[in-house]
Amino acid sequence: MVLAAVLNIGASVMNGGAGTGSVDFFHGFQVAIMMTIMFSLVQFIYWRCSQTRKGSCWQKHRPTFLMLASAIMTNFQPMAILAAGSFKLICCPCSNFGDDLECTPTGRSMPPWTNADGSPEWRTCTGNGNWFWAEDHCDGSELALFPNKASGWVIQIVLTWGGFVVMFLAVMEAMQLGKKIKNKWRTLRAGR
Repeated sequence: MVLAAVLNIGASVMNGGAGTGSVDFFHGFQVAIMMTIMFSLVQFIYWRCSQTRKGSCWQKHRPTFLMLASAIMTNFQPMAILAAGSFKLICCPCSNFGDDLECTPTGRSMPPWTNADGSPEWRTCTGNGNWFWAEDHCDGSELALFPNKASGWVIQIVLTWGGFVVMFLAVMEAMQLGKKIKNKWRTLRAGR
């Protein structure tokens, strides 16, 4: 997980900036690593709970369900950034694409696709940027290390960081570390 976060920083500070092949590659590579690690943890916790816990499905696999929720939460932001970068999902003023250009009826477009004849295919939008960044990131000159919109911060704090908290709780419960620490403490206290 740390490796995936480091790769994201590496992708953000590459010389070419957003939209270059290296940045797109690292965003995809980060998603692949995060998904592999998190869903492998889900499998490990499932196996561990199947071997060591008894009771109803919820009693036996509560840590598994928590870890699955954590895997989904922590992978939401990298997947959303990968999709936004891959499909150029950022709503910008038409002026970002040429001098005084009226590309769509709303005066706003996502970066255009290129038709077979080389002409731009404009994509009408009405927003301001995307979930993570406002339209000041449209020209690609700003490094997109952290979100600059409230929705981006909510995604980062609630989903990503919250997902890591849920992961910690799931692993603690699956490994029964609370009970093990309590028993060790009683043993140490009784030995004095």
